[in-house]
Amino acid sequence: MPEIYTELTPPTSVTHSLVFPFTTTTTPNLILTKTNVLQIFTTISVQTELTAPAPSTPDAGIDRRIVGDGADEEQGDFAGDLTLQRTKLEDVAKLVLIAEFTLAGEVTGLARVAARHDGDDEKPDMLLIAVREAKMSLVSWNRDRQTLETVSLHYYEREEFWSPLVSEGLPSQLVVDPGMRAVVLRFAEDMLAVLPLRQEGEDEEMLDGPGEEEDVEMAEGAEEEDDDWDPNAPEKTEVKGGERKVSTAIGGKGKRKEAAKSGKSDLPFLPSFVVSAAQLDDAISHVLSLAFLHEYREPTLGILYSPRFTWTGWLDQRKDTICYIVITLDLEQKASTPIISVQGLPYDLFKVVPLTPPIGGSLLLGANEIIHVDQAGKTTGVAVNSYTKKSTNFGGLADQSDLCLALEGSTVVELEGEGGDLLLITMNGTAVIVGFRMDGRNVSGVKITKIANHPGPLVGGFTTTAVALGGKRLFIGCDEGDARILKWKRKGEKKKKPIMPGLHEGLEDQDVEDIYDMLDDVDDDLYGGSSTDLSGARKDSVFTDSRVGDHRATGEYVFQTHDRIINLGPFRSIAMGRPTFPPDALEKQRGVVPELEIIATAGPTNTPEDAGLTLMRRSIAPTIIGHFGFPACKALWTVRAKSMKAETTQATGPDEPTRSFDEEYDRYLFVSKEGESQVFRVGDAFEEVRGTDFDADGDTLEVGIVGEGARIVQVVGEQVRVYDCDMGLAQIVPMFDEETGEDGPAIVKAKILDPYVILLRVDGSVVIYKLDKSMELAEEERDGIKGVKYKSASLYKARKGEFFPAEDDKDADYLLAMMTEDRTLQVFKLPNLNSPVCSADHFSSLPPILKQSTEMIPTSPRATTTSAAASATEDITEILLADLGDHAAREPYLIVRNSQDDITFYKLFLTSSSSISFVKSPNPVISTPRTNLAETPTYRQMVSMENVGGYACVFLPGTDPAFIIKTAKSTPRLHRLAGTAVRALSSFNTASADRGFIYVDVAGGVRVSLLPQEWNFDNPWHTKKVYLNESLRAVAWYDPMSVCIAATTKRVPFSLDEDDGRGEFDETQLQPMIDSGCLTIISPLTWTVVDRYEFAYNEVALVVNTISLEVSEHTKERRQLVAVGTGIFRGEDHSARGGIYVFEIIEVVPEPGKPETNRKLKLVTREEVKGTVSALCGVNGYLLAAQGQKIMVRGLKEDQSLLPVAFMDMNCYVTVAKNLGGLVLFGDFMKSVWFTGFSEEPYKMTLFGKDTQDMEVVAADFLPDGRQLYFVVADAKGAVRVLQYDPERKFFYPRVCVWEYKAFNKKNKKIDPKSLAGQRLIHRAAFHTPHEILSLSLLPRTTPTSPGQPEESHLLLAATRPGSLSLITTLPENSYRRLNILQNQIIVAEEHVAGLNPKAFRHVAANDKTGEFLRGVLDRGLLERWIGLATGRKAEMAERAGMEANAVREEVRNVGGEGLGFL
Repeated sequence: MPEIYTELTPPTSVTHSLVFPFTTTTTPNLILTKTNVLQIFTTISVQTELTAPAPSTPDAGIDRRIVGDGADEEQGDFAGDLTLQRTKLEDVAKLVLIAEFTLAGEVTGLARVAARHDGDDEKPDMLLIAVREAKMSLVSWNRDRQTLETVSLHYYEREEFWSPLVSEGLPSQLVVDPGMRAVVLRFAEDMLAVLPLRQEGEDEEMLDGPGEEEDVEMAEGAEEEDDDWDPNAPEKTEVKGGERKVSTAIGGKGKRKEAAKSGKSDLPFLPSFVVSAAQLDDAISHVLSLAFLHEYREPTLGILYSPRFTWTGWLDQRKDTICYIVITLDLEQKASTPIISVQGLPYDLFKVVPLTPPIGGSLLLGANEIIHVDQAGKTTGVAVNSYTKKSTNFGGLADQSDLCLALEGSTVVELEGEGGDLLLITMNGTAVIVGFRMDGRNVSGVKITKIANHPGPLVGGFTTTAVALGGKRLFIGCDEGDARILKWKRKGEKKKKPIMPGLHEGLEDQDVEDIYDMLDDVDDDLYGGSSTDLSGARKDSVFTDSRVGDHRATGEYVFQTHDRIINLGPFRSIAMGRPTFPPDALEKQRGVVPELEIIATAGPTNTPEDAGLTLMRRSIAPTIIGHFGFPACKALWTVRAKSMKAETTQATGPDEPTRSFDEEYDRYLFVSKEGESQVFRVGDAFEEVRGTDFDADGDTLEVGIVGEGARIVQVVGEQVRVYDCDMGLAQIVPMFDEETGEDGPAIVKAKILDPYVILLRVDGSVVIYKLDKSMELAEEERDGIKGVKYKSASLYKARKGEFFPAEDDKDADYLLAMMTEDRTLQVFKLPNLNSPVCSADHFSSLPPILKQSTEMIPTSPRATTTSAAASATEDITEILLADLGDHAAREPYLIVRNSQDDITFYKLFLTSSSSISFVKSPNPVISTPRTNLAETPTYRQMVSMENVGGYACVFLPGTDPAFIIKTAKSTPRLHRLAGTAVRALSSFNTASADRGFIYVDVAGGVRVSLLPQEWNFDNPWHTKKVYLNESLRAVAWYDPMSVCIAATTKRVPFSLDEDDGRGEFDETQLQPMIDSGCLTIISPLTWTVVDRYEFAYNEVALVVNTISLEVSEHTKERRQLVAVGTGIFRGEDHSARGGIYVFEIIEVVPEPGKPETNRKLKLVTREEVKGTVSALCGVNGYLLAAQGQKIMVRGLKEDQSLLPVAFMDMNCYVTVAKNLGGLVLFGDFMKSVWFTGFSEEPYKMTLFGKDTQDMEVVAADFLPDGRQLYFVVADAKGAVRVLQYDPERKFFYPRVCVWEYKAFNKKNKKIDPKSLAGQRLIHRAAFHTPHEILSLSLLPRTTPTSPGQPEESHLLLAATRPGSLSLITTLPENSYRRLNILQNQIIVAEEHVAGLNPKAFRHVAANDKTGEFLRGVLDRGLLERWIGLATGRKAEMAERAGMEANAVREEVRNVGGEGLGFL
């Protein structure tokens, strides 16, 4: 059957970043990418109480309490450590997400492009995005639509640009000129696409530059603007040979030139051209790196290239093969001029880093050295390890080999305001400071200084990007570790008011005196006549020879982590574990915990920083504080009341009244039953309130407080009752009809927000009351809304000056959002009800933008609607305007709920004209349908809560209960609550349940709960990262003892001279490092290591599995055991060996006070084998191991030894071994996959079929579908292929012996020419994923399937390197065809981010020479876009697919993550 690919969670590894004002013209934005996800952030300052770390701690200077995202993480565990510590308030930088976009391409670079300004209309700069292969897309921010707009698309994928000698998949490099005069994209190794940028006031005749015959040096092979696409120009599209070509219409290009000449062109670029690096200079070949340099009048490139090849083993014959050249570009004449050339550089240089003034020039990074090249070509460098002398004869390198640094893959970022000092981060996360000795304006020396306060890793492993945020803050993104905001300061640095204007505020008094003394020598400094440097007076460079440097304060750098973006990956290995709780909490948690959770490895392997485990859950398992039955409870509310007695104390004493500690907690619990209500006093137990004025008659509709808690408002059907804090009746507000003088219509809904009470009555009328100075509710004037019938209403309290001009007499602005019965949205600013600040007549269609307009806003520029689609509207039942966010940032959202309980998010924002509008935020979650839609639900409406676990969130009661949670780094997301349907929920804040909640389920069970602590809600699934400070390679779950088994590694020095590796090492020499592994037991109660088994110093566990092995030949008893495959490495001169271990987990007496230590590893058997053990699996009670190039099946004998029973020879190193019953699938690193079977009588392994194509298999697994058997294979290039074993047997089922089919086919002479009776695996489908899949796991599908789907259905869970999870599932042929039509409409008709083509993005080039047709795989990410379309557009697309909108909704819901009901 066909397949569909669903991305469950997005990637979390940051790949690129850039800082500049993008959404506004003033405030800088942090723009970062995570493979194919683009995120736009802003930074805010949050005051946080910091605890000064003790100087002896290894993390001195890094406060671990401020790196979390939730308030719980910042508070820490007070009871765990009562040590008195000095605290202080400090402004901490936090990231706040503005927008997030998923691109149809892998981002390879980001660049800033200056926008064209029309007179006084200043526009924010634009963003240039480079995508894999050779594409560039220029986008800008549309403030009125709150989205990206594609300005132009540039692509250079023509065959003439790609040499057949250049291997595929080479990374591209995007560099931009510091003056924003040009952008260069390097692709196909040596090809350069040059995009000139338009300058203010330049001669527009540049567009009519010389022809190809007049070009100088670049004329040959130069390409014109045919590859630049302007979406605003009329165009025609041609598809030829799989390549999309876009050209302007007849006369379009001439019109664009004419418009440019007249000064009307607003495009920020000029025609691009493509040249090879050899056209810039004949000597250039094999470019390694290039960058635009600073302080040049024309765009100037520094290019590092290698005209000759060498390698480490050939250094005796050839070394110093790298060259560096500086070339100035004349963009108008398309000419180049070399100005500097440096030959004979060390062979290990790999990167060019441009330096800003006052240093200038460029920095060349090598594995063993750093070399600075100034504007005159003078070189100065430093050697960082002892291998420099052996690898190069290059002179002029200062000797700092005692640093023992390895600089491969290093990243450099400038520390602003520190006189040119650089922060260099190595591949293992270690950071050093690179400083420069200045002789006048010349660099006379380079020195590297270790950071004494951070002897270990500063970040987690390899750094992918580093940018300065300003204010002494950096953003560091890592490939395998967490991304961080770091702030630095100097030891002893004091904040003083500058004595002289413009002086650095960190200068000491002595430094200021030295500056005055130096003013007479400034003239000499300008001409280099003196060694005195004015910049040296600042606390900037690490060292200096000037006399000023001798007196200045040379404080060491101290770095603090202010915020972090948690990287959940890489998911090298995943396991399904069970949520575990202490014994005393098991009964409380029963019924509200998912059956399983995902446990995965996380963090780098070359450093313990950020390494550990990632836990992932699809449903929230609340921490239950208390549970009791209350079947009669239909709804409940909690209120926090304030006593008025404190105000009378003013007459008796001078002290101001203070609020008691108990008044911060909830005081009363109101319960609504059938026809009556009850109120309970909240304490250690719930005590019913008696002997007060509380009236129990009638169902309670809403309860709230006004007057800052001095009055409690209870709304029942016929009246509003107001009580004081002691439940004394203060006021009764009856419903009264002014026209008839009789009792008015009954109340059906109510909203209470201090000081307002909004009542929605049965006739659709709305009554508004406000608490006056006499502490009584008074009705507000409502002439503007009389006669209008409303269906839903919501109140929102906006911060002063946030959306409207600040008024002195108001502390806040109150917005009233109401939906009329004809589904028009009206937003009023109270108390003005005469004219709404926003009125959207088209609200019923749920368009992308809601604004003050009477016309329907089109869903896309190409959208056309039929008459049937135009009349389609959404059955909206409820709206809620509320804050969503955490302690760092909160934003208002309009939450819309329809009759099917589907949720739509609208974000409130201000347009460029300062008017209120709403923009739709994506929500891919489709709710579970109710059994009877015609039945009126008995659940409470959506509940807005100000503080639950530190989050301002919204809860959705009903059959599919869920929290709507938004963090500062995410968009709003639905997180389902584990358990059954929920009738009602309310916040609950007491001493025992701090910032918790209380809810009643459909069975009448009431639970007092907390959100799970230390869990993160940034992603669609909530996660928890456990930092173990140990690198993990593999993880497994041992279910009999409910513990996690993990294989960990640590880096240790390696010596070939010593057999045990324990020799003495010279710390002044850079030693080779090797991984040393061990096997650990991790308790799921505390997530700490409770036992470990150490392997040999050079032995590493490569694979860990829990396998059911047969332990008795007579009784055939099977037992769950832990099997471990290891590799023993002794350098490349010795053949690798391996070991097979079998462990059992036993129960022992725990350590005192540590009940979790009652588990221990017991070694059952060990066998050393030739070759590394790279894959393990169980097959029919036997242990199958891939050792080297051989597959061996072993049985566990009763004497605890392993007995080989069968084997198979393989051609290559095996990477994957998976079993399904007696069937086994192998994958190797070159020859794709092998499908085999194992039989016991006699013992043998039989090859059934294999793939004839070459493929580097990273992950593979079975995907059975009814009586058909498929294999899903993922390679190292991101291609995922679906193969099938098809011996032309209609009744094939994987549980039946496969070799019987061969005999049947041979007897009947029925041979398939394509599959050769199954000997050749058939390729059925292929698609591309930007995330490298490292693990595939076969799981059962739990939810009811679609018609035509087999009863026993499976799915594959894919875990990736960037930290994302995906699903690969099968679906019926009819559903595939209908959804494929829908997907094609979305691809063709909808607007795509950055103009990228989703179909080309998923395409995999077929390399099958048999001409096999490959079917496309559906992308649920595209189908999810249908969910977010306007109602009319959805109906139109469904009609074209031959279905109704509700049928499409069910199809899309069934193919999502609904099959993972056990998570």
